[in-house]
Amino acid sequence: MSYMKTGCASRWATRKFEQEAKTGCLCFLDWLDFEDEFQKDFMPLDSEAAAINVLETTAYFQGKQTVDDYLDQFLDLIYDSGYTNLKTVVVKFCRISTALAGVAFRRPLDMNPEGWFHLAVWMDQNRAADEAFHVSHQQPYIPTPAAKHPLAIS
Repeated sequence: MSYMKTGCASRWATRKFEQEAKTGCLCFLDWLDFEDEFQKDFMPLDSEAAAINVLETTAYFQGKQTVDDYLDQFLDLIYDSGYTNLKTVVVKFCRISTALAGVAFRRPLDMNPEGWFHLAVWMDQNRAADEAFHVSHQQPYIPTPAAKHPLAIS
């Protein structure tokens, strides 16, 4: 628990340490006891239903996450949901990205989630490279000498 240093995990660990200090007894008998208490306090009662609810709504978007972080979160949701049909995984993944859904070039098979994940990363890398190219080729601002500055030395 000493590694729980931020957020709600930190507050939870602090409460457990304070409880131990008051009672003089350890909160957990062993690792399994700790694990049970941790899961009870931090995991949803039905992680499968929670993941399915997220995947089935239209509220699940990338937002400001990187593609890699978004993909990691998506894979966690797929794992938690219990979805095993490859085509279902691809449909869920493509549904969350209109850019992916309309792709015609380099389109992976509908039974190939790994191909779609790779395509999303590839498209993001191309977008970033394109942005960097356009930024580096913009003309710098060079002011034109319209009138002499009053403090200029002639």
